[in-house]
Amino acid sequence: MNTRLFALGLALLAACGSTPTAPGPAPSGTAGPEPVAAQAGAQHAHDAGDHAATPSPAHRPNRDPHGDPDVARYAARLADPARIAELRVDEVVTRLSLAEDALVGDLGCGPGVFALPLARAVRDGLVFASDVEPGQLDALRSALREADVRNVVPVLSSFEDPHFPPGRLDLVFVGDTYHHLRDRVAYFRRLRSVLAPGGRLAILEYKPGKLPVGPPEDHKLAAGVREAELMEAGWVLVERFATHTWHDFEVWRVVQPWEK
Repeated sequence: MNTRLFALGLALLAACGSTPTAPGPAPSGTAGPEPVAAQAGAQHAHDAGDHAATPSPAHRPNRDPHGDPDVARYAARLADPARIAELRVDEVVTRLSLAEDALVGDLGCGPGVFALPLARAVRDGLVFASDVEPGQLDALRSALREADVRNVVPVLSSFEDPHFPPGRLDLVFVGDTYHHLRDRVAYFRRLRSVLAPGGRLAILEYKPGKLPVGPPEDHKLAAGVREAELMEAGWVLVERFATHTWHDFEVWRVVQPWEK
């Protein structure tokens, strides 16, 4: 058993107030571990009526206000092979040069376009795949079952926090999600606390301006805004890859005290 993962499991169980037990293999036919944290914090206005009457999953509005209201249709579009080719998923994962026992957070994971390749790259590690929309996590679980991938932990996040384990992650990956986040400076200040020493932040985001692919121009940030926000939040750019036509692909790290 990987002692690093066992120690992480104990820490997560303790954080959730559970009594730890020795881990065993996932039951046959399951996608692996269930979410480690329930959704907390404020919900989108669409969720206001959930306590009165909970609609069926097929008709529940998307909790991501930037996404298609039809969650199933949105998940299918995110997983479209043409989009995956455009994202150059395998090249992104290769460029990140992850250790096989790395712990990774996939922030805004959607149906698992990056979570599954990341999990294969860290076959002795774990990927915490976080999303605010339960329907996206359902699509992720289906993909995990189909691919028989068992080292991905689906995590239902809040709008303020992805609910990653604190101080443990070697990498947080944010793919086409940065512009969806609220109060990003505060969000990325908090996000620093989930990284282990030497941990990195990787961002893949559509370039600003009008493009023939991706979200509308008015859904994206203006040129330079992301960089300014991350620097204000205490990050420094490590590397920028010229790998994509329509995306910026960058790696950041936390500013150290002696650099301030």
